[in-house]
Amino acid sequence: MRSVTAEEMRRMDQMATKQYEIPEALLVENAARSILQCIDLSTRHTFAIFCGPGNNGADGLALARHLLGRGKKVMVYLIDKSDHPSEAWRINRTCIGHMTDAIRAIETLGDLDDMLHELKQYNTVIDAMFGTGLNRELKGVAPIVIDNINQSRIYTISVDMPSGLDATTGRPFGAFIEANEVITMECMKKGLESNSYVDCPVHVVSAGLPQAIVERVLGIESPGESWR
Repeated sequence: MRSVTAEEMRRMDQMATKQYEIPEALLVENAARSILQCIDLSTRHTFAIFCGPGNNGADGLALARHLLGRGKKVMVYLIDKSDHPSEAWRINRTCIGHMTDAIRAIETLGDLDDMLHELKQYNTVIDAMFGTGLNRELKGVAPIVIDNINQSRIYTISVDMPSGLDATTGRPFGAFIEANEVITMECMKKGLESNSYVDCPVHVVSAGLPQAIVERVLGIESPGESWR
């Protein structure tokens, strides 16, 4: 299967939720379970999980829920707050609120200072801030958070894309996460291929999109199948 652009991935997600009526929360749950299977839980016990306001952040929140359920030490940091988060984001944020009070919104310089002190307690960073849909230069606290994560040298796993990189071109939108590992959903992204900014293993896992959706968006017809 060939690699895809950000627009092709957007069309796949939209087709899944609009035409196939697959709940967004179910896709997020599938993604979190697939990500979990890629993490060596025998050696990684403490996690600082950075979540953005979109479904990349929802993936991170769902992953945090699973890790908490397995008795792992988890701190969740919320970046770039939105007044209208997705339903999947809200569901998982609510669930986590019943499991832990280790949730902090990073909005001020004081929040950043607290984060820097707390990061020393964790051996794994999960970057679920900005995924395939990012199409703008990062502003506010996000670039500072990214720089601090990079400077910490803590092992960092990025969900879908290293935050700050364009999924189609691979070019940075200013600051970007220097990941040690990338776990991307459904298809390899063009921006991850032959990219000097991505010097780490990349794993492609399923979030439960039907193969027919992938084939239709990419213009690949299965034998005997016709598209409406």
